[in-house]
Amino acid sequence: MRKIAVKRLIRGEKGQALLLTLLLLLIGSLILTPALNFMGTGVKSGQVYEQKNAEIYAADAGVEDALWHIRNDFVEDLLGEGYDEGEGYDEYDYSSPYPYPYDLLVNGKNVTVTIQNIWIPKDIPDPSPPTPSEAKNIIEDEKLLIIGYPSSSESTYTIKIVYNWDTTAERNALKVKTIGIWLSPGFEYEDGSCDLDGYYSDEDISLYKGGTAVVWTFDSQPTLKSFPGGTPDTDPSPLVETFTFQYTGPEGQIPELVSSWVDTTGVTGITYSWDDSIRLYKIVSEAGGVQIEAYGAKTKFRKLKSTISSDYTVAGNRLSQATATSGNDRYYRNKLYAESDSTILRIGLEEVFESGSAPPGYIPEEAIIEDVYLYWSGWIDYHYVVEEPEEVCRWVFRWPGGWQWECHWEEGWQWNEIPDLKYPSSPTEENLTTLVEESAKVNIAKFGVDGSVQTITADKWQTVNTYDCSQAEDSWVYSCFADITDLVVSGGMTVREYIEEAMKSAGSGTIDFTVGHADEVRNLPRPGYDEYYFDLDGDGSTGYPLATPAHERPGESYRTRYQWSYAGWSLIIFYRSPGLAQRQLYLFDDLRYRSYLGGGDDPEFTISGFLAPPVITEDDTSHLTYFVGEGDWFYAGSSIKVNNNWLSDPPGNPEDNVFNCYSNALPPLTLPRNTDGVDVDTFVLPEGCILPYDTQATITLKTTTEIYNLVYIILSFRSELTTGGIITNYAIKII
Repeated sequence: MRKIAVKRLIRGEKGQALLLTLLLLLIGSLILTPALNFMGTGVKSGQVYEQKNAEIYAADAGVEDALWHIRNDFVEDLLGEGYDEGEGYDEYDYSSPYPYPYDLLVNGKNVTVTIQNIWIPKDIPDPSPPTPSEAKNIIEDEKLLIIGYPSSSESTYTIKIVYNWDTTAERNALKVKTIGIWLSPGFEYEDGSCDLDGYYSDEDISLYKGGTAVVWTFDSQPTLKSFPGGTPDTDPSPLVETFTFQYTGPEGQIPELVSSWVDTTGVTGITYSWDDSIRLYKIVSEAGGVQIEAYGAKTKFRKLKSTISSDYTVAGNRLSQATATSGNDRYYRNKLYAESDSTILRIGLEEVFESGSAPPGYIPEEAIIEDVYLYWSGWIDYHYVVEEPEEVCRWVFRWPGGWQWECHWEEGWQWNEIPDLKYPSSPTEENLTTLVEESAKVNIAKFGVDGSVQTITADKWQTVNTYDCSQAEDSWVYSCFADITDLVVSGGMTVREYIEEAMKSAGSGTIDFTVGHADEVRNLPRPGYDEYYFDLDGDGSTGYPLATPAHERPGESYRTRYQWSYAGWSLIIFYRSPGLAQRQLYLFDDLRYRSYLGGGDDPEFTISGFLAPPVITEDDTSHLTYFVGEGDWFYAGSSIKVNNNWLSDPPGNPEDNVFNCYSNALPPLTLPRNTDGVDVDTFVLPEGCILPYDTQATITLKTTTEIYNLVYIILSFRSELTTGGIITNYAIKII
């Protein structure tokens, strides 16, 4: 009976599978809808996450792009695009964010980027509103400089204040109110370590703009000259004062980013100054709904008035030559060229990377041309030979009268003068302008590239009277300068553009520059003085030569004065090449005349207005390049000394005869190099010749049997661009 009951029970379960199915469907319907909604939300969230991630990466790429431009010193080029001159980015504007002239496209996202200069000096208001001119004027005035650099002692930093005073009253009057420093993140000031303790009345230390600021206040406002360790009162300008402080930071590291400033009173026009070499930038990058705010800092070695941040190469050649190679006539340059050429060539970047710089006469491919300067120089005399009768007088014995003084006229060649070509006995701007631009017309010259020529006019000229020798009295030398960077030449391109095109990998790779007598003076006689007319080797004659060539009366030797004769030119091309370390260049172009007779300019003079950078590697050599006229290889005893270091480059330029017409800065570098009357040389300065952070150097031009003329000097320092990309703050904002 029990079995039957069980079987009946089982048979009574018909339809239960349907119930289970319906139950499962019910439960599934209750779970599936939220699950599907959750999955949809997850998919949408993943898409949003991916989108935001892409926007973050895109915005971050904008920050990295800005840092690249900061690191490689291309901020001004980038933010100045699309603006007229005087508009666009201003490095002295600390209140305006500057947008990129275009959007970046990263991960399919448009990225907008702005860069803003950040004012560092604490407790001194930002000087840029409403215009940046105040800040710019303070820096470019260069009356008061303050710079900092690591000391030789461990964990010690030096601050140097340089005051270029004009009068003794100014030197004695400048007083100090406050001095401040800013250390970048990771370094801290050691309390009380400043060796001006006892001069300042308060030392304030605070966190400031991502780093540490220290401000020393001088309630008594002492004069700068009273600070310890400065230059004596008897020394000439500038007044230099230094002090040190100690810092702490990561072991074995030195702070590369230390800004400093000084607030002063007592001298009209000098209120404060700061170390302009330390730059802080705010970067804002937006992509979609993401905004990244970052701060980058870098050292940008301070530019002074004479500074050009780039590398350079030079060209040049003679415009006169002595045809004799032996005997006494070799001293006299009797041939005058209508024009002369010099070639600049391209060199591959890989070759430059290996050596660190381009050899003389070469420019790296894809170089960016900054400036192109042309100099030409020569000697002008006012004598000429004319064929006319000469009165000859002598004692003659006559019988029966005896000795008698008799005169008669004989045909022959006589020396004559052109008063308008004499150097004025009392030179003024007016009579010198007449002499250079009207009487001599040496302020115009022919300039050309690859056969396309035109006349140019000097932007500036200088003259010196060769008064020291009676044989050359009232003759004179000159130098002319023209900035031809934006001169329009072949194909409607400027000189800058023409060189850049030629130096591109697809360009010609070579340029021939031509300089010489302008077409306006070729075959042009001098009214009233037809005999002052000289042949131009290559084309025609002129009564307005760029230099008076040596000439003589028939049958006689050259007059001694014509040993002063020379003519030549030099071209300087300043360029930048991305990826190569730049150089800081300082150009000095005051014409100086040197003579073994004891006249002319002082053999020793000081060049200032530069700031020698720190030595970063052993390869950071300093160079000096000059353009000198009238040197020759026959007279030795010409030397140049920098801070008691004689310069030489044997065998071509031995120490005792550097102005010898062998120009080692002009290719080809083979001996003998005959640039007769012209020396364009480059020397590596001996180690220790100019020390880091020096602001002046003493140049000595020695001569024992020579006469020569210094047209320009270039001081060149390797300037490794450091930091750039140091982030002091980094914030991501969803907008």
